[in-house]
Amino acid sequence: MDLKWIIPLFMSLGFINAQKIVFDKNPGFINIKADTNAVPIYVDGSLIGHTPLDNPIPVLEGIHYITHHPPSIQDPFLQYSETGAVKQVFVLSGDTINVHLNTYLLAEKIAQAKEEYRFSRYIWSGISFLFLWQLWILAN
Repeated sequence: MDLKWIIPLFMSLGFINAQKIVFDKNPGFINIKADTNAVPIYVDGSLIGHTPLDNPIPVLEGIHYITHHPPSIQDPFLQYSETGAVKQVFVLSGDTINVHLNTYLLAEKIAQAKEEYRFSRYIWSGISFLFLWQLWILAN
């Protein structure tokens, strides 16, 4: 018996059911404000627009990351520092979350984190030099 047509039928029914489940819930909204104009806003790494944003951004229920720096050009050490560059919010279905980005203070925090990083590099360079110098003394 030729049953090759059953497999595409079950696959298409599976896709239809899967897509229906995703859109059953109402979306949540994120209302983003910033202290300056023309700031690019990224939600989950995707550019949404520039401030001021007039309408709230519809998103699915879950955790979302909001920033004004694109993830592709961020300094690697800033991803792990405590600058608050990325705001993490949890959005419920049908709920609206208000987020305010203070970009002026964030720029100052990033400059301070870079300065601290520069000093820590000097300290580790000095410790490494002292360690190698002690090894050279012991070798002679």
